[in-house]
Amino acid sequence: MAVKGDRSRLEPVARMLFVEQGRTLTDIEDTLGVSRQTLSEWKARTRTFGEEFDEWDKARAAKEGYEARLLEVRDTIMMQITMAPLQAGSYLDSLSKVEAILDRRTRNAREAAERIAQQKGEMFLAFVRDLVEFGHKSDSDMVRVVESNFDDLIQWGREKYAA
Repeated sequence: MAVKGDRSRLEPVARMLFVEQGRTLTDIEDTLGVSRQTLSEWKARTRTFGEEFDEWDKARAAKEGYEARLLEVRDTIMMQITMAPLQAGSYLDSLSKVEAILDRRTRNAREAAERIAQQKGEMFLAFVRDLVEFGHKSDSDMVRVVESNFDDLIQWGREKYAA
């Protein structure tokens, strides 16, 4: 679970997951460890008075519309090439540009998912480090338990927080 003060680091990641990857708040809650209620509050803060949608929803709709339009353009070009194969050369440059944009967007989404997986691992290790520090200050038995089960704890963290 995220702790107070993580907003500045996690809110942009949550927004990116919602807008760029189309993930639900429940899925983001599971991924980042931020409660659904907190995510809803972050979203709501971006709503302008009198507007029906918040900025997260507007950005997601714009992105989905943009991608849908790119796919339509690609399909139209492919249809033109199929219908007039002798004139295909005039369409190939446009097709390659549209495909490059779609590929770049896919690559960016994949890289974002990889960054999130890395952040989850870093958050887990930071938690273990904080747990050990807390144990040193308040409960030496806890530190011994963590140390004697350290490999199992790290393996559990890898399984739980693997992307």
